[in-house]
Amino acid sequence: MYRIASVTYQYRREMWLAAVTLFIIPLSSLAQLSDKVSKVNVGAVHPGDPLSIQVEFVSANVVDRIEIAFRQFGERDFRRVEMLVAGNSATVTIPPVFVVPPSLEYYFVLYLHGQTTTENYPIENPEQHPLSLTISEAESTKRAIVILSPEENEKVQADDVLISFSLVNDDSSINRAATKVYLDAADLSTNYVRSEDLFVIKPENVSSTLSSGPHTVRVEIFDTQGKPVDTYSWQFTVNGTSEIGLPPVSSVWKYNYNIQLETRNEDISSEVRPYNRATISANGTYNQFRLNGRVYVTNEEQDNRQPQNRFFIGGESPWFNVGYGDSYPIFPDLIMNGRRVRGFNGKLTFGKFNLDVTTGNIIRRIESTVFKTFPESTLAVEQANDPTGAFGLYDPTTNPRLWAKYNYGTFNRTLFAIRPSFGKREESHIGFSYLKSTDDIGSIRFGIKPQENVVLGSDLVLTLDRRNIEITGQGAFSATNKDITNGSFSDSLIDILYKDYDESYRNRIRNIRDAFSGIITVNEHLTPLGVKNLPTLAYEGGLSLNYFNNALRFTYLRHGEGYESFGQSFLRTDVRGYNISDRIRLANNQWFLSAGFERLKDNTAETKATTTTGTTGNVSLSYFSRSSAPNVTLSYLHASNVNERPITDSLYAIDDRTDRVLVQLGKEFTFGARHTTLLSVSTSMRDDRSYRDLDTRNTTVMLSAISTFTIPLQTVTSLTINSSKFVSSFSSAPVGGPASLTYTTLSTTALYRLMEDRLQLSGSFSPTFGDIQRVLVDATAQYYVMKNLSVRSQLSLYLNQKFYQFPGSTNDVIWSLILRADV
Repeated sequence: MYRIASVTYQYRREMWLAAVTLFIIPLSSLAQLSDKVSKVNVGAVHPGDPLSIQVEFVSANVVDRIEIAFRQFGERDFRRVEMLVAGNSATVTIPPVFVVPPSLEYYFVLYLHGQTTTENYPIENPEQHPLSLTISEAESTKRAIVILSPEENEKVQADDVLISFSLVNDDSSINRAATKVYLDAADLSTNYVRSEDLFVIKPENVSSTLSSGPHTVRVEIFDTQGKPVDTYSWQFTVNGTSEIGLPPVSSVWKYNYNIQLETRNEDISSEVRPYNRATISANGTYNQFRLNGRVYVTNEEQDNRQPQNRFFIGGESPWFNVGYGDSYPIFPDLIMNGRRVRGFNGKLTFGKFNLDVTTGNIIRRIESTVFKTFPESTLAVEQANDPTGAFGLYDPTTNPRLWAKYNYGTFNRTLFAIRPSFGKREESHIGFSYLKSTDDIGSIRFGIKPQENVVLGSDLVLTLDRRNIEITGQGAFSATNKDITNGSFSDSLIDILYKDYDESYRNRIRNIRDAFSGIITVNEHLTPLGVKNLPTLAYEGGLSLNYFNNALRFTYLRHGEGYESFGQSFLRTDVRGYNISDRIRLANNQWFLSAGFERLKDNTAETKATTTTGTTGNVSLSYFSRSSAPNVTLSYLHASNVNERPITDSLYAIDDRTDRVLVQLGKEFTFGARHTTLLSVSTSMRDDRSYRDLDTRNTTVMLSAISTFTIPLQTVTSLTINSSKFVSSFSSAPVGGPASLTYTTLSTTALYRLMEDRLQLSGSFSPTFGDIQRVLVDATAQYYVMKNLSVRSQLSLYLNQKFYQFPGSTNDVIWSLILRADV
């Protein structure tokens, strides 16, 4: 046991740095205040791995939809992806291709319930001052487990086998008691002995024989919600035969499931809303096959909203992956990404031939609402009383005929996409994509302008020299019809609509209709009806080189102004240009220098009076200390947008420049307890030189400390100062005049574990002063009745006194009770 303790101490500092990644990132998110968003949680950050981000809402009824906008280092534009909303939180997984050092910037777009407008988080100028996530290449951040015995690929004698490992003890999101350990196919989770973070499987705890030869240890780690966080595995070899045994495997089927029941009560602005939710998840494995399913049910499900309930059931094997329910299929970016589909989703992998297919609904029908009916004789009066209202024939069989005043409903929108590809998925391959999406005209009674969309595309990946050279390319052509109500137009309608054109032009329109009406509705609302400047063509090409400690990337893109895919709603169109970035590792991977430059222009179809050019340049330098010196990161960004109009043109002139500086210092030390501190200073300035003069300035200073004591106590303390200057139309400033917003937030959170982790108590106290005055008090208790059965209760108090220009005191109370069982 002395050897184990010594190795644990040796790795403690390395593992602590890994914990910093898990804890500091949420602190930066909490630095921004909102009356909609209470917290942003960011999962473990490993370069090249998927990144999980979760948003928690103050109220469960606050949004209908939420999107994350994110961009890599060196890019000007933000990609946008829809997040999965479930109850009072929303989650998204950033694909690993975007999780690249040195940083990732992001913000959120909230589609508020019952409103047509959107709101951003952070509220204060998010595009110029977004949330920032540091992605480090330091080796120490890649592991959250210390392998003690046997070491990886170690050869051991039969009588010396002792399985032991240690988890990082600084991550409160990990449920250590739920850790599962497997040796080959046998589950040893009931055989280990745990002391805080140290796990040991003793020889006397097992009963049959461990054969000589290679063996694999697999450790599965779960969070406090029962969700898998990470899986670690390593191999070792046994020489001879050991009396260490494995529990007999009763069946080749392995399964587990969990059930979570939640009741939640919100008293916000004197309006009380109860919520009841249930989640059931299950999965099973049989050799190389895996089944999984999930059902989420809530009383928030309503006919006049998009689906709140969620379900999915699927099966996987090395050569197929199929499922039915709510999923987010991934196709090439120009075709489909980040869009929820309720229906079938499947993948087939046959060596050098692959097939991806998805079909289902992306928008659910919402029936129109009839406000009133009236006889046809009063139609003129009703229309005069409400010129903007919608009116339609309601019942033609009555005498007089009845008309109705209503609001338009939402058509049911279906989508089908297919992509065969040739070559290995993760290596060189070429693919061809087809997507079609159509509004069902008959799905509702009163609707307006049903649409249809078709996309054809191709993509290519070439990897050379063990992926040190990677060439990528994709292109797509789209056709969109903005109103298919009356179907494809007839010859006579073509003559009427294009009477001012010669006969050859009208014949060309007829030929287009005859050739493509079997694919898409062809009428005057179709884009494109011509190919001049290829307005609906989009393409991208890239080259990546990884040599001599450099990671060089070059991308060229062109997205036509009319390009559109109903499977990819967040692609920026009408843009062309290039991006180049480089990342170099120096001084034995202690210094990291990154630089990027991007130049983009619009007016791809040459239909605008002027062309706007956007230029972005940035540089970042990071130092990761291996001594007592602090870790340091310095970043600078300069971005500009300029067009050719004179600045006196108050409508169309664009001439603005943004400069942003970020300085971060991190230090670990021991003084009574183990502390990790972070000082972050970020400032951005936007100089608008146009007639509008919309200058902004944002500064954020944050000091935080994570402290872990010898007793099972962990605390997180932070002090954040936010200051913003911008143009506002609120009452305290002249209309269109300058305004400022300054506030300071002090936050303290503590977690205490008792009864060998069976009882966990946590609480937080967070007052805010200045232009925003609010106090947040939170208390949580989680008790494990049994190892796989827990009860969790949480009480949150929001004492609101003032929220920027809206004085007035309101107290909000949120209480929840969660019962969870894992089997």
